Amino acid sequence: MSLTYIAMDELSYTVVNGLLAVFNILANLFFAFCLFCPPRGRDGLKQPVKLLLGFLVCCTTIFLVSLITSECLWLLSESKESTYVDAFVAFAAFTSMSTSVWLNFFYYTQIVPAQRALFIWVKRNIKIIIYWGLFVDRALFLFDLASDIYYVTITEGNDNITYTSTNDTVSDSTDGLFYTVKVCFYSKVFYMFFCLCVMVGSSCATVCYLHRHMKRMKETGSTFFSLRLHSQMRVTITGILQGILYFLCALWILTDIFINIYPSSIKFDYNTYYTVISLYMFGTTVNLGIGQSVFRERAADIWLKAQQAARSLKLCG
Repeated sequence: MSLTYIAMDELSYTVVNGLLAVFNILANLFFAFCLFCPPRGRDGLKQPVKLLLGFLVCCTTIFLVSLITSECLWLLSESKESTYVDAFVAFAAFTSMSTSVWLNFFYYTQIVPAQRALFIWVKRNIKIIIYWGLFVDRALFLFDLASDIYYVTITEGNDNITYTSTNDTVSDSTDGLFYTVKVCFYSKVFYMFFCLCVMVGSSCATVCYLHRHMKRMKETGSTFFSLRLHSQMRVTITGILQGILYFLCALWILTDIFINIYPSSIKFDYNTYYTVISLYMFGTTVNLGIGQSVFRERAADIWLKAQQAARSLKLCG
């Protein structure tokens, strides 16, 4: 079976990811400013939305900084030090993706009325569920990160053991740590698949509910121009876009994982793998800027003040 190796040259990788990183870092710094410094006279975001957005901004920033650091280390020394940073890149990417799933699920519980007993219980206890969900998935990814770093540390220099940073798999080892890493790896894959199901399910359920709701309003002659309905539609549209982004990125990661585990005629290199995730982060950042009113309103305030300052300068001149 002939092998097709799909690679991205260093120049293209540096240019594309460099531009994406600059935009994402600046945008996420602005998002962090909006979250932690709300305008005077306005109530800040309520929990758990503020926590979820904070995690999303933090994880995206860690991903970008780790990716830049990894590339710099590789270009300067081409040593295994970049492997440790690669582990942080993967950790930040997975935690950012799972946070977007929890945010989408929270909005689903706030928009779609609960009818069955299980969903009524979930809606009543949504804050506790999200807090525990965030704690469990952070613990899972942190343990996976620690086991990967420890394994690479103790096996460095041993030619009989190989490590693939792209999908965090290890091979040719018989000690207990090998099986620990394998269990973490497959747990992470299963959790990603679970998050994918939650993201797709909650997005579809929200769309179906709003479609039925608007259809009923049309039949009864009610107006569509209500602030609550517009807000729900905006959240739903951004949730659908985020769901599409998550689906494509998760499908890419799972595909890359399986073609590295099982025999395949196609292989992707490190540059291509992380460029796709960088594009996902870029889409998430744009989606946050459009979908979250706290960011839009603050940007509008800054733009208005900038225009007023420009007019004042013209009058003074």
